[in-house]
Amino acid sequence: MKALFGSIKIQADERGRIRIPSSFREYFGAEETLYCTVINGAKCLTIFGEATMDNLYSQMGQSIIGETENQCRFRDFMESIHVINEDKQKRFTLTQDKDDIYFEVEREMVFVGMFNKLELWKKSDYDEYKAQRKQTTGGVMTNAEGKPLTW
Repeated sequence: MKALFGSIKIQADERGRIRIPSSFREYFGAEETLYCTVINGAKCLTIFGEATMDNLYSQMGQSIIGETENQCRFRDFMESIHVINEDKQKRFTLTQDKDDIYFEVEREMVFVGMFNKLELWKKSDYDEYKAQRKQTTGGVMTNAEGKPLTW
C-alpha cells in the first residue's frame, strides 16, 4: 500500500517559497495537480492530490441543489480549496490576502505525511502540538479506542 508517513523539517527561502520534499512529492506524481486548504481550527495547511479531491467532491456533491445547509457546506468547502502552483524548481508560495488562506509561512516548517495527504506546519506550532500530545498520552501511541499499539 502506498502511503505518506513520517515528518520532514524544511526551511522556506527568504521569499517564503516552499518545496515539497521529493519523497513526499513522488507519492503524487510529477504532473499531478495539488490542492490545499486550511481546515477550520487547524494550525496546519492540508495538501492533497486529485484522487483525494475527487473523493471529497463526491462526498460533498450530494444534495446540493437549492440554498440548503448542504449547499452552504459545499460552498464553504469549494471556497477554501486552492491550487498549488509550483514553479520550474517545484517551489510554491501561499497568498496571504486577509480573505484568502489563513496560514503564515515561517522560515522553519514541517511536513507531516498523513496517509493520503500532507500537512504543512510552522515548526513552532508543530513542536507545541507534539508537547501537548506527549503530555496527553504520556508518550504512548494508542489506537482510536485509546488502547496502546502493539507491534
